[in-house]
Amino acid sequence: MQLIERIKQHTGIALIDAQQTVSYGQLVQQAEQVASQLAAHQLVALVMDNSVAAIVDYLACLMARAPMILLSDAEQLELYTEYQPNFLLHSNQVSALTPLSVGQKAHDDLRLLLSTSGSTGSPKMVRLSAQNLDANTAAIVEYLELDSTARSITSLPLTYSFGLSILNSYLWAGASLVVTETSITDKAFWTMMKEHAVTSLSGVPFHFETLQRLRFFNMSLPALKVFTQAGGKLRNEVLQAFAEHCQVNQQRFYVMYGQTEAAPRIAYLPSEHLLEKLGSIGISVPRGKLSLVDENGLAITEPDQEGELVYQGENVMMGYAANRDDLGLGQGESVLYTGDLAKRDADGYFYITGRKSRFIKMQGKRLSLAHLEETLKQRGVTENACLGQEDKLVIAYADAQQQATIEDYLKELNIHPMFYQLLLLEQIPHTNNGKVDYPTLKQQARL
Repeated sequence: MQLIERIKQHTGIALIDAQQTVSYGQLVQQAEQVASQLAAHQLVALVMDNSVAAIVDYLACLMARAPMILLSDAEQLELYTEYQPNFLLHSNQVSALTPLSVGQKAHDDLRLLLSTSGSTGSPKMVRLSAQNLDANTAAIVEYLELDSTARSITSLPLTYSFGLSILNSYLWAGASLVVTETSITDKAFWTMMKEHAVTSLSGVPFHFETLQRLRFFNMSLPALKVFTQAGGKLRNEVLQAFAEHCQVNQQRFYVMYGQTEAAPRIAYLPSEHLLEKLGSIGISVPRGKLSLVDENGLAITEPDQEGELVYQGENVMMGYAANRDDLGLGQGESVLYTGDLAKRDADGYFYITGRKSRFIKMQGKRLSLAHLEETLKQRGVTENACLGQEDKLVIAYADAQQQATIEDYLKELNIHPMFYQLLLLEQIPHTNNGKVDYPTLKQQARL
C-alpha cells in the first residue's frame, strides 16, 4: 500500500498531542509492534478516537493488511455481530474474538469498512480497498498542494470518512497532525491551534456556522493558511464571509464534495474560484470523472440541465457489505451513482440541486426538501431541517421567533396548514460528524 510505504520514508514530526510529539520513525515502530499481533485478511474491530494510540492502531491494521471496522467505543461491538470480527483493538491492546478458522476470509485488497451514513451502527457497510484509499489520498494531496510543512488538527472524528481522509493525506505528504478530542467551542482547541502553529482547519457546515458566531474573524492565527469544508452545503452568506476574510488574509478556502462510497472525495472547488462560483462543488478531483445522466441513464451534455451526478475513479468503493460473507467479494465497477441531483454550468463547474430521495409529493406536486431547507436559511431560519412523506411535511426549527417566516413561505408555496407540521426544538439534532440527524428527527416528528 502506497500510504504505508510513504509513511515509512518520512522523517520529522508526524503527530502532536497534549503530552507528546511523535516522529515518523516512532510512529512506524509503534505501529509495527501492534501489527505483529494481527493476521492478514482477518477482521479487526478498532476503537477509533482522536488519539495517538488509535492512529497507531489504524496504521497497524493497514500494515498487517487486516481490514477494520471503526468503532467510536468498545460497546458498539455488539452492533457488528454479523461481521464476526476476529480481533478487538483498543489503545494498542489486541484481544482475540472469533477464531481465525471461523468466518469468511476477507478479500486480499480489503482494508476498511465504513458505515454508509457516517453514523455507526448501520449493518450496511462500504468496502474500501488499499487502491481506493491510495487513489483518494493522492488526489487530495495534489489539489490541496500539501507538503511536509503543512499541519492540521483533528477537528473532526477519525471514525468519519472526512476526518480519516485528513489523517491519510497529511501522513502521505509527510506533514503533521495535532491530535485532540477537544472541539472548536473549547478554549483548549484554540490554544493548541496557536501553540502548534496549525496551518489548516477543516469542518462541516455546522463548524463554520459556529465559527462565525464565535467571532472567529477577530482571532489572531497567523499560521493558518487553508480551510477545507465538506459534509454538506454551507450557506452562501457564510461562505462569502469566509471567502472575503481569506482574500484579505491571503488564505485559501476549499469547498469539497464527497461520499463515503468514494473514500470519500469526489469534487473540489479551487479556492481562486470561490467567490466567482459561490455555491458550486467545483470540478472532479484529479484522475476522476464527473458526469450527469437523465432519468433514463442517458448522458446530459448541455449546460444547466439537471440530472443525477455520476462519478468514476479508482477511489470508488469495492461495493457494499451486509455481513461477513461479503468481505470476500472483489472490486466492483468503479462507477458511483451518487443519488444527488446536480447541474453543470458552461464552464464545467457542478452545482448540487437536491437529492433523489429527498423529495416528497405535496398535494400532487414534487417538493425538494433540500431546496426548502436552503430557502428557509436564506430567509433567516438558519437552524431548520425538513422531512416528511406524501402530503405530510415536517419543518423542525430552533427559534420560536421564526415561526411566522416559515408560515409565510409555506403560504407562498400554497401548502395548506393541514399538510404541514412545525416542530419547535431547543436545537436541531446532529450526528457526531456534524450532519443533521434525520432518523432522530423522524422519531420526534412521529413519522
